[in-house]
Amino acid sequence: MKFLKFALLISLTFLFGCNSGDKNTDFDKEPMLKNIAYNLAIPAYQESLNNFEKLKQSFNDFQQKANSIADLRSSWNTASISWAKTAPYRFGPIDDLLIENNFYYFPVDTTKIQSAIANYNQEKGFISSLGSNVQGLGAIEFVLFTNETLNDNQLKFILMLSNQLSELNQEVLTQWENNYAEEFSKNTGSGINSSISKLTNQWIEMADYIKGDEVGRPAGKTVGVEKNIYNLQAPYSQTSLAIIEAKLLALQQSFNGGEKEGVDDYLKNLNIKVSDNLPLNEKINNQINTVLARIDSQESLAKMITESSKQVDQIYLESLNLGILLKTELMGQLGLVTTFSDGDGD
Repeated sequence: MKFLKFALLISLTFLFGCNSGDKNTDFDKEPMLKNIAYNLAIPAYQESLNNFEKLKQSFNDFQQKANSIADLRSSWNTASISWAKTAPYRFGPIDDLLIENNFYYFPVDTTKIQSAIANYNQEKGFISSLGSNVQGLGAIEFVLFTNETLNDNQLKFILMLSNQLSELNQEVLTQWENNYAEEFSKNTGSGINSSISKLTNQWIEMADYIKGDEVGRPAGKTVGVEKNIYNLQAPYSQTSLAIIEAKLLALQQSFNGGEKEGVDDYLKNLNIKVSDNLPLNEKINNQINTVLARIDSQESLAKMITESSKQVDQIYLESLNLGILLKTELMGQLGLVTTFSDGDGD
């Protein structure tokens, strides 16, 4: 089934790509890419670094009895949302460094986290001996939101993890600032390794990840996986929907280029309209807004799943539709190849 999906996807991409190859445009992609790199990607990583530093400081303050566990939870919420905003730009440096899973892997292994806390030591190699499901924001969340007080080892453990988050974020940011942003801006082609290909494929991966890992898998919509709210991202803080919302808004901002040139302007320049005669840039924005409307709820995603709410089905379906729109219409019309292939079995 996965092979058939991928074959169909490549066929559609080829079909639309051939159609779009005849379109002539004087649109200069370099200012668009430069805007995305310098005004969106770098500030996103700067914001997440700033909030990881604040999270670390909140743990230090807690050691000095200068704040409460509620303050720690608030700092974690802010850090997790700011990390979500980097989602459209998780390619290039973060891929080269092979560290994305160290930031926020889920679901975490709670047994291994408790074991790591019990056996905590300050040796340099201790954290590197832990798997991704015992590190990052997910592990910190488990400790913060399942305890009303923190013992010495718990506090030292999450402080160690917050230090790592800051260090890894700094590595990624440094590469963007030193040379990658410039390389990204000047790579104006449309091949597999072009900047626009990496960016748009990342958007596709985001839509698929929301549909599959963040909604479908915990809701039992993935083949062979039973419904389990602890497969959610952020099940203990019950902020799953807030994180999804932050990612979608970041995707939309990335597509629109913020206040300056974005891929939406590129599509306008090509004057691309879809079957209902709606400009493609509008259709993509409308679909993102549709998903955002579906996740607008006072209830947690965990509660929706537990109660088999129809809203879960709607979030799943509209996220699926967003992914299809990006994979077929966007990539096809721009003559780009979809390199991301989902393997969730649904």
